[in-house]
Amino acid sequence: MEVSALQFGEHDCTVFSMFPVTSGALAGHYYNADGTPHDPYHELHLPHDPPLYPTLDRVPQTGFSCQGREWGLHADTEAYCQAFHLCQDHLVRSFLCPNATLFNDQFKVCDQFYNVRCGSPFEDL
Repeated sequence: MEVSALQFGEHDCTVFSMFPVTSGALAGHYYNADGTPHDPYHELHLPHDPPLYPTLDRVPQTGFSCQGREWGLHADTEAYCQAFHLCQDHLVRSFLCPNATLFNDQFKVCDQFYNVRCGSPFEDL
């Protein structure tokens, strides 16, 4: 049954419309109808708990160099991929990923630890 809002006045709060919505969860996320806590680490069947990384407030000093690297973003494996660098015209600009994330060299974004193989080739993913 379809009811027009204008039939009862433009601001009649007793009238509402219901629209069927078909939706899906984001990749890696699941709808949880019963409301129990969602633990992605156990759902992913990881052999370990999330690794512990230090909480950094600045990019650590490492031996990272842009020499011999292509222009663009690169993970700093000495910083366990918590830092990344922009190599551009022989200049280095350094950045930190937000805490609890690592730089994903394949997609050039800070990502969840279980999506990142720091220092490993992409084929290992």
